Amino acid sequence: MRNILGRIPAAKSFRTVNLGRTMAAAVVSLALLAPDPLAAQGVSSITGTVRDAAGQPLAGATVLLLATGERAITDSAGEFVLDTGSRGPVLLIVRRSGYRQVRRVLRLPLDRSITLIMRVPPTARESIRVEAGTFRLGALPDAILSNVEMARTPGAAGDPFRAIQSLAGLQNVGDGAGLFVRGGAVSETRVLVDGSTVMSPFRQESERTVSFGRFDPVHVRGIHFSTGGFSARYGDALSAVADIQMAGKPIRNGLRLTASVSGLSGDFSRELSETAGFRVSAGHTNAGLFLRMNGRGEEFDEVPRSTDFSGAGEWIYRPGGSVKASAFVQTDRLGVFIDSPVFSGVYQSDAGSNLLTVSGRDTFGGVRLSWGVATSGAQKDEDFDRELQLDGSDRLTQARAQMELLVSPGIVLVAGAEIEDRRMGLSGSLPVEVDLPRGPRTIRVPFDSSESGTRLGGFGEVELQPSNALRVLLGLRTDRSSLTGRATADPRMSASFRPTDRLTLSAAWGVFHQVPDPRLYGGRLGDPTLPPMSARHFIAGVTWDDGDRLIRTEAYRKRYTSLAARTRGGRTQSGGSGDARGFDVLFREELESLGLTAQVAYSFIRSDRTDPDTGELAPSPYDATHTLNAVLSRSFGWLRMGAAYRAADGVPFTPVEGAVFDAELDLWRPVWGAPMSERLPAYSRLDLSASVVRSLWRRNVTVFFLSMMNTLDHRNIPGHRYSQDYSERIPLESTLPRSIFFGVTTTLPF
Repeated sequence: MRNILGRIPAAKSFRTVNLGRTMAAAVVSLALLAPDPLAAQGVSSITGTVRDAAGQPLAGATVLLLATGERAITDSAGEFVLDTGSRGPVLLIVRRSGYRQVRRVLRLPLDRSITLIMRVPPTARESIRVEAGTFRLGALPDAILSNVEMARTPGAAGDPFRAIQSLAGLQNVGDGAGLFVRGGAVSETRVLVDGSTVMSPFRQESERTVSFGRFDPVHVRGIHFSTGGFSARYGDALSAVADIQMAGKPIRNGLRLTASVSGLSGDFSRELSETAGFRVSAGHTNAGLFLRMNGRGEEFDEVPRSTDFSGAGEWIYRPGGSVKASAFVQTDRLGVFIDSPVFSGVYQSDAGSNLLTVSGRDTFGGVRLSWGVATSGAQKDEDFDRELQLDGSDRLTQARAQMELLVSPGIVLVAGAEIEDRRMGLSGSLPVEVDLPRGPRTIRVPFDSSESGTRLGGFGEVELQPSNALRVLLGLRTDRSSLTGRATADPRMSASFRPTDRLTLSAAWGVFHQVPDPRLYGGRLGDPTLPPMSARHFIAGVTWDDGDRLIRTEAYRKRYTSLAARTRGGRTQSGGSGDARGFDVLFREELESLGLTAQVAYSFIRSDRTDPDTGELAPSPYDATHTLNAVLSRSFGWLRMGAAYRAADGVPFTPVEGAVFDAELDLWRPVWGAPMSERLPAYSRLDLSASVVRSLWRRNVTVFFLSMMNTLDHRNIPGHRYSQDYSERIPLESTLPRSIFFGVTTTLPF
């Protein structure tokens, strides 16, 4: 599902009467809140008690069925009841902060209650996992969203990045999957896979398409996402970090096939032994049928299509030691007509991304070692109606190593180093009219440019936890890039104080640097003297978590210096500054009596940046002052329904106030108004989803899924285009009008 939705174009959407819209939303709302008449049909219960090593009951432990994502929370007596429609062997996982995870294979239905014992690691204190600015997703301890929830988030279309967008601290800037964090640009968020940077984590985005991430949550073990104040382990990022951990050795053999209105995909997993296994997957997407079904078949000269191949494997060669490898290769193509004063004609794009990473870990006594090598690349070939042709490439080769030493209970030392080599290229040709003896003639003039740089980085950290109530992390990072020719020093610190089991106070401060885009250094319009860009973060937060209800609020301030950007004329402008301040609130509750999960995230921000064209301080292009995300989901036995609503203020833009005619070039030149002095209309979107899980034969799981995006068909304007003389401003079509998508995925015997 994720593949095609990454290629969804803007369109003239089909229309229905307002009554139909209202009834659709009302039916889903009533279904989400109604009593569950299906819960008793074919449902068995897992009942039990969770205790510590001393036999005392543990409240607030999460009990999870890995295959389905169904879960329950233990009460004050350590007891739980988990209703499920599963049969046969299942893997039950129990998690609680500060304790070792418990895994138990059960055969359902059970005829008795079970007791599960959780133990604290012998050399560790009860861990404090709440950190300022940090969220965990997937199968990681204290995860906000599980893998199943990432896949099922309404409107996310199985994209982990869109699931992240439902959390607090992100601004809504259009329909794409980009992560705009606390006033920062997408390029200020660093995306890693198993510790290695990914150069192109999002599928391409154009004026008529929206971007989606390149990763399937089925293949993701977990995501460590930070909205700021992150550890010294992470460098070359101004605003945020999304560290994706890919799934390792499969726990069973399996073959999964998916067919949808847009394409086909398959996934094969093989457990070679108790210590080794691998998986491979492939998929092909063609948007033609999807576009025609939604009344949008005539929009593209070449319908969006893509091809995906990926694989991963892990070998656990001894307890505590393993080697893991993962790779993917993806391609995307499209062709669409674009009309603007700058260009009018057929735009064609052929893009791709690839990654190969090998990583490992091992433990020797109290020392834990980890390492990784990787290469990540992206390419994009563009054709502007044969007038201009561009071939761009970007390749990053990297290696890293890290050592973690447990000095004593409550004291951990960490040190690491990394090296990255980045090479970017841009070539192509453009038509030029020349005068020849036989008359004027148009010839094509080729051009070729490239930029490269190497970055060396190192860090040291000490983690202090003198008690079960206090955790302090102190770190220092240094980096040097051959592009900037300068070394940086980034001190960072964070602290978490837990006065009670449910309440945690947290704070973080730090200095962060990032090397500007290499393309800003070279060429006639570049600046080879650009220094590293810099930001200072301060975050303070309060978290309440009683197992059923999570309330988290944070206030922050971020100051930028030495920002670099392109002007509208393509010239590099340096020395920019900026400021972002605001607060976020996240509320999440499990309503066990209704089987309902509710999550609400609100973000407020005020941010300013230097406008590169005027040098004036103006609102940031990503300043969506108010952003609200609400997600509601409900399971009715084998049926699951969900709704997600997103609303935000429009982001600022610089308007055109007039135009002057250039007789020499025979074109109109725009006269720009005050920088970022107008805003786009407010954004609003309601997404609905439903899925049915059935077993059609022994050991089979089949899921039928249906989703409707932008259900109320709200016209979210992503920007404007202008007439040739700039006298008329024309809103662009919504990049994601109301669209229906459906399909089925099933497992086959193997």
